[in-house]
Amino acid sequence: MKLTFFGTAAAEAMPATFCNCKYCAEARRLGGKNIRTRSQSMVDDSLLIDLPADTYFHFVQNGVEGDKIKTLLITHSHGDHCYPTELFLRTPPYAHGMREKTLKVFCGRGAYDKILAQGTPQNVEITKVSAFDSFVADGYKITALPARHAAGDDALFYIIEGEKTMLYAHDTGYFYPEVFDFIAQRGFKFDLATFDCTNVDIKISDEGSHMGIDNIERVIAKLCKMGAICESTVKIINHFSHNAAPLQHVLEARVEGKGWLVSYDGMSVEF
Repeated sequence: MKLTFFGTAAAEAMPATFCNCKYCAEARRLGGKNIRTRSQSMVDDSLLIDLPADTYFHFVQNGVEGDKIKTLLITHSHGDHCYPTELFLRTPPYAHGMREKTLKVFCGRGAYDKILAQGTPQNVEITKVSAFDSFVADGYKITALPARHAAGDDALFYIIEGEKTMLYAHDTGYFYPEVFDFIAQRGFKFDLATFDCTNVDIKISDEGSHMGIDNIERVIAKLCKMGAICESTVKIINHFSHNAAPLQHVLEARVEGKGWLVSYDGMSVEF
C-alpha cells in the first residue's frame, strides 16, 4: 500500500495567508518542504481522504486524475477538510468523460449535513457513517473511529485495511478510552500509523481537539502496550499549525531518535 500526503498543514496553512510571524516569514524564505497546504491524503491511487479548498492545486501538483478516484473519506465538516463546492463540479458542464461514473463519499453527520445543505450533487453517492461502523469501499475495509474534535460534529478518523493496515488519526485529540478498547478488542495491528501533531510542543490537554508530541508519545505507548503498534510500524506526524514552528528541519531534529517520519506536502510512503 501507499500513502501520499498532499497537504500537511492545519486550517491556516503554512505560511498562513495573512501572517507575518517569524515562522511564516522563515517558511516563505526557505520554501520547499516548509510550504504546507491544507490537510489531504490519498491511499494508493483511488481512495482520497478529505476535500479542502486546496484540492484542485493538490491534483495538479501531484498529477492526480480526479475522475478516476472511486472513494472519498471525510473526517469532519471544518472547511479545511470539507469543501462541498468541489462535489457539485463533478458533473457537466464542469466535468466530462469521467472514467469513474460515481464518487462514493463516506463521512460523519456534520460533513453529511454540510454537503446536503447545498443540494444533492450528481454523480456522487454520500453515505453517513457513525463511530465504530465498518464498511467496504474500493476493496478496502474501513472502520470509522470517533475523533476528539469538533464537538457535536460526529468527527471521525479511520482504520483502513487493504494489503496492509493503517491508522489515519487526523484531526483528533488524545484518543477516547473506548477507541483504545475497540482497537484492543479487535486485535488490530497497524503497519502504518499517522498522527495529528497540530500543536507540536505547545502544550494541550488530553481533552483538547488536537495533539502535540507529548500526547502522541503517550498514544503510541498505549498502542504499543496492547500490541497494535510495534517497532516495525511506520509512524508519521502530520497536520501542523504555523503557531507551532513547523519548519521541516526543525521538526525532523525535534523527533530525531524517535523513529518517526515528519510529513511534508507531496511525501509518499510505501508500506
